[in-house]
Amino acid sequence: MNNDRLLISAMAEKCKDSLNTPHAEALSPISSGLPHPLRLTHLKWMCEQVVEHAEEWPKAKLHRWIGFIQCGLMAHRVFDLGEIKAMFNEAKSAYGPVGEDDDLADHLDPTNPFRLDIGGEG
Repeated sequence: MNNDRLLISAMAEKCKDSLNTPHAEALSPISSGLPHPLRLTHLKWMCEQVVEHAEEWPKAKLHRWIGFIQCGLMAHRVFDLGEIKAMFNEAKSAYGPVGEDDDLADHLDPTNPFRLDIGGEG
């Protein structure tokens, strides 16, 4: 697994660990009234999926999922933005710098015939 995927997997593990703390568990009653994708149990499941599929999923999908998880944790006040940044910096120093990801930047190149795949097209 390359550094980018290891980094995202490590971030998902750290997020999952944070969901097993007494602070997060105290938020469970509040979480049960939210839409399913924002519930802490669903965020934990998402963390598990990121770790399990880090080698096979496209990096863009991994980035979207970890971003959603982190935003969910900030919405629940498990972390604030500074803590999310510190977590990322800690993981980045452990796994090395993040490489260029063509999936995330190809739409910025005016010479690239970027096409959006929305599925169901023949």
